[in-house]
Amino acid sequence: MAGLPDHTGGSAQGRNEPEYEVIGGVIDDHPSSTARKADSGPPRAPGTFKVTAGEAWQNTRTSFTSWWFWLACALGTALAWGMATALVAWAESNGWFETGDASATYLVMAAILALVAAVLGAGWGFRHTKGSIPVLLLSGALRGVALAAVACGGLLMVALSVGGPMALAGAAVVVIVLEVALFGLIGAGSRRCFAKATPGVALAVLLVVFLCIGNVAVTILLLPATAGTAQVSVPVNVERDDSGRTISYLCVGDLRTVQVQHTDRIAWLAASNPALLLGSVGADFIPAENDLRWVLSGLQWAADGPSREVQCIGGESSQGFAPSMPVSVTGLALQAVVAALVLAAAHRLALRRLRASSGSG
Repeated sequence: MAGLPDHTGGSAQGRNEPEYEVIGGVIDDHPSSTARKADSGPPRAPGTFKVTAGEAWQNTRTSFTSWWFWLACALGTALAWGMATALVAWAESNGWFETGDASATYLVMAAILALVAAVLGAGWGFRHTKGSIPVLLLSGALRGVALAAVACGGLLMVALSVGGPMALAGAAVVVIVLEVALFGLIGAGSRRCFAKATPGVALAVLLVVFLCIGNVAVTILLLPATAGTAQVSVPVNVERDDSGRTISYLCVGDLRTVQVQHTDRIAWLAASNPALLLGSVGADFIPAENDLRWVLSGLQWAADGPSREVQCIGGESSQGFAPSMPVSVTGLALQAVVAALVLAAAHRLALRRLRASSGSG
């Protein structure tokens, strides 16, 4: 996207007619002259990981040698730290959690870094569209590793200064790499959908804003619609884990009607949010007594539905329920589906432009 400083890619400009090129099985309608020179060597056997890795390295090498790229990584990490500091101070002033929890800045910074990774990943993907889908995915992962290295350094510095579970930095590294790779596909697909960059920017911005902000807003708006009733009986022999979650119980007695919230019906909408995804992954690394653990694990609680707080729904004991799906898996799957849909649309539109160009010629 236009606001991200990285001068390592771009589209062909200044031509009167569109130009098309098949790269790795994907039609690219804006190849650069540099890209054509890179492909002018001897033909290579397609389909091998070595060839894919080589093309991905060619795609990312200029990024790693650009100081703009590393500046974006550093500024993104610094922005996450600044926003986390401000948000924690504001939350403490409003009494949202106990004042003086030094690790809160560290935890919130990790969540914000996931959002930063999504935005930067989409921007880098938008600027680097050459190659097949595996090449684009691996290229995004390589850039994600670079961003994760810088971000992890910043997280560890904050953790050492204010305290906090070091393992959370490891979880953040994994999520950052995945987010840069998946949002990179979304950015590349958005650019490939159009012959000109401007509508591609609009599509990329729309998708990123929805996945980073809009999905949470829609989920909150739909919360009142999840209220309902259920028939329950009395739980006995209740066992809980260290976080207070009920893990086992038996049901006895007659059924009675109670009010419940079926949050499991809408929680999947917010699962694709990078910050909430990081929270659901990192919650297991936070001590149970920490005030923010329930915040980071809140989406998983919502995805589990009323059975987490109200046992014996329908008179069924815990043995009657299948294990809940980790919300992080759902979120990553939704992001992958969005990326696949955008890339499929881009391929179809590129074919249409190619046929139109051939017909007009």
